[in-house]
Amino acid sequence: MKQQKRLWRRTLLGLLAAAALTADSRWHLQVCRYFLNFSTLPEALDGYRIVLLSDLHGARFGRGNERLARLTLAQRPDLIVLCGDFADSPEEISSTEELLRLLQGEAPIAWVSGNHDWAGGALPGLRRLFDRFGVLRMENRYLSLPWNGSQLILAGVEDPNGPADMPRPDELAAQLRRDYPEDFVLWLAHRNDYLEKYPALPVDLVLCGHAHGGLVRLPLLGGLFGTDRRLGARYESGVYAGERYPMLVSRGLGNASPLPRFFNRPEIAVIILHSGQSARIQ
Repeated sequence: MKQQKRLWRRTLLGLLAAAALTADSRWHLQVCRYFLNFSTLPEALDGYRIVLLSDLHGARFGRGNERLARLTLAQRPDLIVLCGDFADSPEEISSTEELLRLLQGEAPIAWVSGNHDWAGGALPGLRRLFDRFGVLRMENRYLSLPWNGSQLILAGVEDPNGPADMPRPDELAAQLRRDYPEDFVLWLAHRNDYLEKYPALPVDLVLCGHAHGGLVRLPLLGGLFGTDRRLGARYESGVYAGERYPMLVSRGLGNASPLPRFFNRPEIAVIILHSGQSARIQ
């Protein structure tokens, strides 16, 4: 009888261990495609493809980040955007360098800073790295990206961990609209609080990260933890419709928390822009 109990106990422990290994999805990349339709999108930009990568946190997918780069380029991006938190310390910058070496020259790459880039002291090294690879540093600025006889206005903001005297997002957007009153505006940020803090921002689409998908994801419930690591995640993954614009939140790639990513695969987000009124995910 005792032997049978020990056998059942060992079997149960083995099953629990196997379930934990299966649930910890931190290295299993997932490509998620978002088909977003806009009545404001010029016909020349129909089908424009954006790959959003965020929250790498020094992680590597394959030797020299080859797997991450290969899957990114397989999406045939017209633009690659990096939405912050790529290194928690100067020592982690090398993983971003490996990735950029494989991505360079395939499509324009744009970057905005994240809170960990600032807090961990990696920002000076990241800036030098991005300049070396020709990455567009979107540090509270905007620019025109010509495309097929039309243009896309790209804007990006520093993380709030940046200088205290930098312009607020709504101030930057107001200035942008004076220069480009009618154009389609793609807004890059790191933090996922725009629908709460700036619901009337005069832009067409906000892309961001920061939430890590809620770290632990439960079937039917979604993300479990907020960015403060407390129970109850909001705006942690996917497309959220605001009154003025939709916001797409990537689950990100790496992890800055000791808590593993359970049922939460690292995400390569692919955004395909179309004309119309609806959005769908694949």
